[in-house]
Amino acid sequence: MDLQKRCLLQTGVNRVLTSGSMGLSFLELDIIVLNPAEKHQEKLENKEGILTVLSGRGRVEIVGLPAETLGSRQDVFRGKPEGAYLGSGTFFSVTAETTLEAALFRSPVAQVLPSYFIKEEKIRPEKRGGLNFSRFVSDVVGIKSPAARLIVGETIGETGNWSSYPPHKHDRDRMPEESLLEEVYFFRFRPENGFGLMRIYTEDESLDQPILIRHNDLVSIPRGYHPVVAAAGYEVYYLWALAGPKREMRVYEDPAHRWVNKK
Repeated sequence: MDLQKRCLLQTGVNRVLTSGSMGLSFLELDIIVLNPAEKHQEKLENKEGILTVLSGRGRVEIVGLPAETLGSRQDVFRGKPEGAYLGSGTFFSVTAETTLEAALFRSPVAQVLPSYFIKEEKIRPEKRGGLNFSRFVSDVVGIKSPAARLIVGETIGETGNWSSYPPHKHDRDRMPEESLLEEVYFFRFRPENGFGLMRIYTEDESLDQPILIRHNDLVSIPRGYHPVVAAAGYEVYYLWALAGPKREMRVYEDPAHRWVNKK
C-alpha cells in the first residue's frame, strides 16, 4: 500500500486525497489555490467539512451566516489558522482577496450540525513534549469542538526535533485506553527545500515503513505508530485530520518508548 503522495499543486482545486484511497475510508482532502478575485464554491452532500486557510486571505460565505474574511498569515509558520466548520448540506463559497491557499477536509456523516467560523483569537497553540521532541500544536476543530466525525489541527516541529513522539497510535477501538481513528498528514517545510523522516510501524512489524517527507507531501496513516522528525536546519509543519467510526480521541503510546515522557 502506498502511504505517501507528492502533491504538485496548481491553481484551482487539487484533489490530493479522494474517498477510499491510500488505505483510508473516512477522509478526503482538497488543497484549494486561488488567485486574487477567483472563487470556489460547492455544496457538501452527506459530508461535513473543515476549511483551513493555509496562507493568504479570502471572503467566505456560508448560507445562513454573515460572511467573514478569513486568513491573516503569509504562510503556515507565521500566525494562527482560521477557517470554518461546514455541516452536511452546507453551501459555501470562498473568494480570494489575495493569493489564497486553503485545505478542505471532508468526511461522510449522517448527522447534520450547524456550520461556524473559526477565528484566530479562538486558537490556543500548545507546546507539547520536551527535550528534542517538543512541538507546537494548534487545534482547528479539536475533540471538544462541535463536529460529527472530523478532528483537525496543525503541528509545527522545530529544527531537528521529533514530533508525534513518543510514538503513538489510534487503530483499535478499546476505550478508554485507545480509540479507532485513521489519520492523514499534509507537510510543509521552512525553508521549502527541507526534508524530514517519518516511520509508520506496528508492534509486530507487519507494517514498518520509513518515509522521506518533503514540502507538500501527503502521508496517510491507516494504522500503526507514526513519529516524525525534521532534518537539522529545517522546521516542519503538518496539517492533520483524524476520523473514524466514532468521534473519540485517545492515543496509545508505544510502551517501548513512553519512558521519555519522564525525562
